[in-house]
Amino acid sequence: MDIRLIPLTEVTGSDARAWQRLAADALAPNMCLDPRFLLPARSRADAHEVRVLVAQDGDTWLGALAVTTKRVAPRLPVRAVTTGGEFMTSQCDRHHPLLRRDRAPEALDALLRGAPTVGLPGLALLRRFPAEGPLADVLDEVAARRRMRVHVRSRDVGAWAPREAFEVVPVPAPVDGVVVDPPLSTGHLRTDDARNVRRVARGLARELGGPLELQDESDDPAAVDRFVALQAAGWKGDPARGGAALGLDPADERWFRDMVDAFRRDGDLDALRLTAGGETIWAGFHVRSGGGWFGLLDAYDERFRRFSPGSVGRLAAMTYLLGTTDAPFVDPGFGSHYAVGARLWPAARPQVDLLVAARGPAAHAVLRAVPLARRLGVAA
Repeated sequence: MDIRLIPLTEVTGSDARAWQRLAADALAPNMCLDPRFLLPARSRADAHEVRVLVAQDGDTWLGALAVTTKRVAPRLPVRAVTTGGEFMTSQCDRHHPLLRRDRAPEALDALLRGAPTVGLPGLALLRRFPAEGPLADVLDEVAARRRMRVHVRSRDVGAWAPREAFEVVPVPAPVDGVVVDPPLSTGHLRTDDARNVRRVARGLARELGGPLELQDESDDPAAVDRFVALQAAGWKGDPARGGAALGLDPADERWFRDMVDAFRRDGDLDALRLTAGGETIWAGFHVRSGGGWFGLLDAYDERFRRFSPGSVGRLAAMTYLLGTTDAPFVDPGFGSHYAVGARLWPAARPQVDLLVAARGPAAHAVLRAVPLARRLGVAA
């Protein structure tokens, strides 16, 4: 098996095709490591540091991880290969590797132990790694077999909607791309939350003088134009209020447009807009990678803020995506820091930041020293 370290800017066409096949057959799909997400970012200044660590057998990619290097802690002069560089940290809450489903342990072992062979440290900082499920099981297997030291730096949870935890309800076939009075699946919500969602949905229809309508605009390139305008009209369009709308940064907007086009070309884009009485209430973009749906961005019209349009839109989208496709899950891509939004989702996945001493005496020495370093205040 070969180990390669490819700067994002040097990924070739054949690399991209092998990478896409891996993303489609990954043990744990991850939109943020899908080439259609990362390759359009090559023109961004904050993505110049991103490199793709690849475990490859012939022309077949068995594993891939987007990495950079950084110091383990400000006062600790030790570097680690990390999935948490500037771009990945700011743009995505999912950093875990892509591993080919039928060779996952072999692929993860190769990525971790092969990093030093391409000039990377033998110490790995794996951020936002699933703490449960098949990927966690694979890491446990590899760490036990190779006697790797693993240290949990922090824990969090991420909201998501696996099909088995969601009450999938029938969704009427769109007429000219529109579902009138779209269903809102509320079986997973607490009674008060479910009642409130239905109340505000009725309030929106009454306020705007027409039924709610969910429009599927996945095939319409102009959907991005409408979304950029909607986002810029709210607080996200105001830098003084901490806004970071796409329209405020040409590079950010260009990346988003190119990424959406890449997923649209493969039929893996879902662009939805919730309207009533001719007014746009909410709009959101989801993409499909490895079979599952992942949230990109959404926005709502702040004039209707008292009706919780974001909650209604997200619930309508979740209901639509699981009710009209065979996807095993919808992953919104945010953690516990967004407590209000997380309440809409039927489940939560624990995730951890891990330090893994994959190879070499220096890496193992760092992890042996972690308890003392923490007491001395030099390691997080």
